[in-house]
Amino acid sequence: MQIGLCSLGDHRADPTTGIRTSQAERHANILEYLSAAEPLGFDTVVAGEHHFSDFIMAVPQMFLTWVAAQTSQVRLASGVTLLPHHDAVRIAEDFATLDVLSDGRAEVWVGKGVEPGLYRHFDQEAKNASDMQTEGLELLIKLWTERDVYWQGQFRTPLEGVTLEPRPIQTPHPPIYVAAGSLESVELPARLGIGVVITTLAVDNDVLANMCDHYRAIWSECGHQHAPMITILSHVHCAVTSQAAFNHLKKYQFDFQRWVFAKRFGVNAKDVELPPRIMELEKATSAIVVGSPQEVTDRISHQVELSGCDRFIYQGDYGGQPWPMVMDSLRLFATEVMPQLRGDTAKQASTN
Repeated sequence: MQIGLCSLGDHRADPTTGIRTSQAERHANILEYLSAAEPLGFDTVVAGEHHFSDFIMAVPQMFLTWVAAQTSQVRLASGVTLLPHHDAVRIAEDFATLDVLSDGRAEVWVGKGVEPGLYRHFDQEAKNASDMQTEGLELLIKLWTERDVYWQGQFRTPLEGVTLEPRPIQTPHPPIYVAAGSLESVELPARLGIGVVITTLAVDNDVLANMCDHYRAIWSECGHQHAPMITILSHVHCAVTSQAAFNHLKKYQFDFQRWVFAKRFGVNAKDVELPPRIMELEKATSAIVVGSPQEVTDRISHQVELSGCDRFIYQGDYGGQPWPMVMDSLRLFATEVMPQLRGDTAKQASTN
């Protein structure tokens, strides 16, 4: 199983002190975090995209290009590119360029976003989000796999005999994943033969399992020759003991999640009632992966079993947590948990 590392770049004050670092320091921390992925043994780096908010990572391509220059093996994914807000031609060019510069390590993860109100700031209508994403995906694939492209759609100017340059290194094209949060949302990527990425924060365990089963069923019906591509993403905090992990994360997780839900649904954060999958941190079925190394291993193994995923993504730098604790958790996860998830007990023993 592959294991990746994600930052969405939120810039929140520490809720226990009210202190917020500068944007420059937060950017530097993000780069430190992402550049640690390869030496710690992660397979993928994921950088998010948001606009007009305290998520200050707006252009993931720039972060990924920086990481590409520091590394030689780790894969480079946008998580997610808000495709309806972009011209698919420019996204195709950006990530083809990243693929060339990184010697074939680029991935594009796309999504519609979780803030419908954002669409008006891009002179768009949220009701068209699904159609815009579908059109963008189909054009993206066409530009990467064909030359002398003629194309006409609903949301951009037609193309007449164009060939995208540069050409990506990976064939038939860099991997594409679609962010999904419902049964319906896994159907398009399954039909197109591309990947799906699901955050465990967004769905209960039974829904997660059903979504992945539905994706695989449609994939099989379509007769794709390559294996299904399922990635799941979870919030993770690992400490030496379970109690230390719970005591720390309670100070940050709930405050952060109330802020996220408030932004999504346009309500006051203090009025948000979080679902049990987030509130019940101590339960093994929680969507949040928190605890000692063994407990973190067990929780991830449970999520992997439910989903049948081939890649797990660790997200740990959120909610204004003290930076040393973010990095301590990351290093502990890499040395104590990753070897167990990969069945590499010899490596684990050598790091103890």
